[in-house]
Amino acid sequence: MGHPRRDSFCSVLAAAYRQRALDCDIDLRELVLADLEFDPHVREAVILEQALEPDLMRAREWIDWADHITFIYPIWWGTMPALLKGFLDRILLPGFAFAERISGDSYEGLLKGKSAQLITTMDTPPWVVKYLLRSPGHRAFSIATLGFCGIAPIRILMLGPVKHASPDTRLKWTDQAAHEAELLKTGRLQGIEATRHRFAIWVQALRLQFYPMTWIAYTAGACQVIPLAALWREPAYWWGYAVLFFIEVITVLLNEIHDYESDRQNLHHGPFTGGSRVLVDGLLNFRQLRLGVMTAGILGFISLVLLQIYSPAATGANVLLVFVALLLGIGYTVPPAKLCHRGFGEVTVAFTHSMMVVQCGLLFMGGGLLASAVWVIGLPLFFAVFPSIILSGIPDRRSDEASGKLTLAVRFGNRTTHLIAIFSTLVAMLVIVALHYSPFPGRWPLITMTGMLLHGMILIVWLCWSRGHDRSPRIDGLMAFALTFILWFAVSPLFGSQLNLR
Repeated sequence: MGHPRRDSFCSVLAAAYRQRALDCDIDLRELVLADLEFDPHVREAVILEQALEPDLMRAREWIDWADHITFIYPIWWGTMPALLKGFLDRILLPGFAFAERISGDSYEGLLKGKSAQLITTMDTPPWVVKYLLRSPGHRAFSIATLGFCGIAPIRILMLGPVKHASPDTRLKWTDQAAHEAELLKTGRLQGIEATRHRFAIWVQALRLQFYPMTWIAYTAGACQVIPLAALWREPAYWWGYAVLFFIEVITVLLNEIHDYESDRQNLHHGPFTGGSRVLVDGLLNFRQLRLGVMTAGILGFISLVLLQIYSPAATGANVLLVFVALLLGIGYTVPPAKLCHRGFGEVTVAFTHSMMVVQCGLLFMGGGLLASAVWVIGLPLFFAVFPSIILSGIPDRRSDEASGKLTLAVRFGNRTTHLIAIFSTLVAMLVIVALHYSPFPGRWPLITMTGMLLHGMILIVWLCWSRGHDRSPRIDGLMAFALTFILWFAVSPLFGSQLNLR
């Protein structure tokens, strides 16, 4: 209860909430900030040097104990009262609410697994706060404070205007607050919220940010046989991509399982590195991930059967290619192959996301094995993909080394890894230029070549700069720029007639 006065309407709401929770046998503890004795000001330059008062120590223990935290307070001047702000300033300390990475360039919330609710009163109509003012106080509290500390999801109940509300209206609001407590009988997540939360966890586990590259390269190969405009109407195209999608799902989930020890030790994980963190953060367990692998395997097999019904390619060729792709995907981290532990991980990923996927698109649509498009599209794509793959090993280098993974970053160190990325980027650019001016069939549009060369030169300059300023293992911006470099090599071949390969 964050209102500084004990006789406020917020106190009435808190009492109703507390009583309904107790009636529902919910284990509840209440902090009334007005009753606590603590200094709300941060007086030390290093906040950990300011000792916590006994009341704050107890509050910290209770927050650590809780699965769900409800804050009841008024909105004053668009945000919370100073008392609640001072409480948060003192209680949400590093090492308890969040952790600073060793490199000092990012943070990690330590209160994951908890949810929260904000029940707030105001004299402004809630629709004005929500739609016209865009809830500045709620957004700051839920995103920049609670969300930063890892608390999610966060529900918000806004009640108002309070000042001239009738007794009946206040009673209705009191019942609303009590009902929010009653909902916790079924757990901290309710109804569609629980479904949405589980869905979001699986989306996180699948790491869908990497799948568009496979789809684009697959489509680039397929449209060398069937024009892009007609490709969307081909069932074989969709079932073929479904096969590749489920192979990628199997690969990602198995990598999550067998890379657990490396991910657990990784202090520099980001959106492109360090795994999805669903195991490390306890969002899913090993059994659930194995079940996900089995489900993806069944769906992939069904997709392969349907692909064979619609694909003009020979059955044996399709099955053989899919088997090789599956073998490479599983073998990336799964024993006995464990390709990423033997120094072949980056080459495998670059090959499967370039020449292998392009070949699948061609073959599934009736094209030949090792047709010219596989080389004209796949070879430069291989060298374009390679930099982002090897750079992803830099943030993971220490944890990979500790878990026995022999990535290029582990084998050669960060500076040499940057050098290999520079060389691969340069080769990708030179291959495209050589193909454009050679008698070999396949010419990239001039605008594509210009954009690709400009992007590549900027990437090389950035890599050179990063190699000479090796201060932080977090290279999220560089990774994103290296990943977008790939698009130049995959998007243009979507328009097959421009490459004269069909």
